[in-house]
Amino acid sequence: MNILIVKPSSLGDIVHTLPAVHLIRQHDPDAVIVWVVNDALTGLVSLYSGVDEVIPFRRQRWARIHHWPEVWGFLTDLRQHRFDLAIDFQGLLRSGLIAFASGAPRRIGFQNAREGAGMFYTERIPLPANLHHALDRNVFLVQSALGLATAATMPELGRPHDSVKEARRLLRQFHLDGAAPVLAVAPGARWPSKRWPPRFFAAVLDHLQQALPDLRCWILGSPDEAQAAAAVAQECTRCRPVSLVGMTDLGTLVELLRCSDALLTNDSGPMHIAAALTLPTVAFFGATDPDLTGPHGELHTVFRTTCTLKPCFARDCPQANRPCSDGTSAARVAEALAAALAAARERHRRTAVAGLEEET
Repeated sequence: MNILIVKPSSLGDIVHTLPAVHLIRQHDPDAVIVWVVNDALTGLVSLYSGVDEVIPFRRQRWARIHHWPEVWGFLTDLRQHRFDLAIDFQGLLRSGLIAFASGAPRRIGFQNAREGAGMFYTERIPLPANLHHALDRNVFLVQSALGLATAATMPELGRPHDSVKEARRLLRQFHLDGAAPVLAVAPGARWPSKRWPPRFFAAVLDHLQQALPDLRCWILGSPDEAQAAAAVAQECTRCRPVSLVGMTDLGTLVELLRCSDALLTNDSGPMHIAAALTLPTVAFFGATDPDLTGPHGELHTVFRTTCTLKPCFARDCPQANRPCSDGTSAARVAEALAAALAAARERHRRTAVAGLEEET
C-alpha cells in the first residue's frame, strides 16, 4: 500500500504526528510511506526511518507568483506515486488540497477540519469529546482509519553521523561534556505571546545555579532568537549560560538535547523534541493550553500563567503591561528543575554521551 502523510508544519505538530505514523509502519511493515512537509522541516522527518520518502512543500517560495509553475511539478510528483491512501493530519485548506491532488481514492481527515478542508476527504473522522492532546488525536485518526486497537509509541529518532560528530565538538568546545549537570534553555517561541520574559528565565537560572554550583547551561535557538538569548545571559547575575543560538541544524540540536539532563523552555518546537527524546522538561505556558499541545508524557512539569485570560490563543499579548510570568515564583521553577536534573542525570545523559563515543 502507498500511503501519503500530509502534515507540512510546524515542528511541534510533526513531533505529535510521529507516533501515529509509527503505528502505520508497525501495522504494515511493507507499506510505502511518503510524507509531505515544509521544506524547512524535512530534516526532522528524515530522522524517522519509518518514512520511505520526504516530499518538500516549499510554502514560502511558492507564495511568490513567479514560482507558481513549480507547483505543477510538485503535483505531478504526487500523482506518480499512485497513492492508495492519503491522511491529512493538518486539517487546513492547503493540506486538504494536497490530499485531493494526490489522487488517492481514500482521503481521510478530521471531521472538524478547518477552512473547508473536509470537502476534499472521502472519510471524515469525528473525535471523542474527551480526547484533547494533539498527539492523541492523531493516533486516534490512524486507529479509526485502519481499524486498529493497538497503542502507539514515540519512535526512535535517528542519529546521523555528521550530527553526532558536530554535537560532540560543541560539547567539548563549550565544556558541556563533563560530570556536571547540563541544562538546555529555550527562551524563544514563534508567537510573541508564548515568550516569557528573559528576566524571569534569568531569575530561574540564578536560583538554580545557587542550588547547584556546578550546573552548566546552554541556550538554544534559531538565529532570529539571538536577541532573546543575549537578554537572558545579560540578566543573569550568578549563572553564566553559553549561547549556541544559530550554531545548530535540527539534527545537531536533537543530539545536544540527548546529551542534556533537562530543558527549561517556553511552549516551543524544542520542547516537543525534548518530550520525544524523554528529556525532562519544565515549560512555561501562557497564551496556549498545555492540555492540547503541552509536552506529552509524565516526565514534564508545566507552569501556567496566573492571568485570568489564559489561554487567550492570541499571537500578541492582549495585556502587554502584564507579563505571563507575573504570579509565578522563579524559586519554585528552580526547585522543579533541580528535581528533574537529579532524576535524569544517570538515566539519560550518560547513555547519550556513551552513544556519541560509539558513533564517532
